[in-house]
Amino acid sequence: MSTPTYLVGFTGSLRKHSVNQGVLRAVQQLLPAEVRMEILSLDVLPHYNMDLEDDEPEAVRRFKEKLSRADALFIATPEFNGSTPGVLKNALDWASRPFGRSVLAGKPVALTGAGGRGGTASAQAHLRHMFTRFGVAIPVLTQPEVYIANAWEKFDDQGNLKDTATREQLRDLLQALLEAVEVQKQAMVA
Repeated sequence: MSTPTYLVGFTGSLRKHSVNQGVLRAVQQLLPAEVRMEILSLDVLPHYNMDLEDDEPEAVRRFKEKLSRADALFIATPEFNGSTPGVLKNALDWASRPFGRSVLAGKPVALTGAGGRGGTASAQAHLRHMFTRFGVAIPVLTQPEVYIANAWEKFDDQGNLKDTATREQLRDLLQALLEAVEVQKQAMVA
């Protein structure tokens, strides 16, 4: 009997009706029965401060513990000013530090994002670059690429996904992530 797969999802948006939170909720609805995904809020994390690495704040310890237990990450990023939101970068700084003890190491990562006409392409590119420093497994899935453009057409006013084609793209991305997790699990057994 194989162990259930545990995913962690988060976004760099703190908005109450964030479309990127809606992306994560849509992914939860697509999960197979043997997979669970917990959506984490990043608003509890303090600003990264290297002076606190030896005695991390409790919120950071809880965040890193969940990431450590996760088989993979699913990130839905907004794009602010052509890049990654500061709150997301802050969370990744905490997760990847101290040097040599990153809880991201060996974790497959799926990236997507919902936004304007560019569908968060720039933010995702910046995240892909950042992840090359974190020691993640692949480092980030390269296919399929899912850029959810014109989000105002695809989500309702509560941030819920209503677009069938986008849901199918997310299903494909989720499937690729779960396949990467299986490869990781098989490699650990071998």
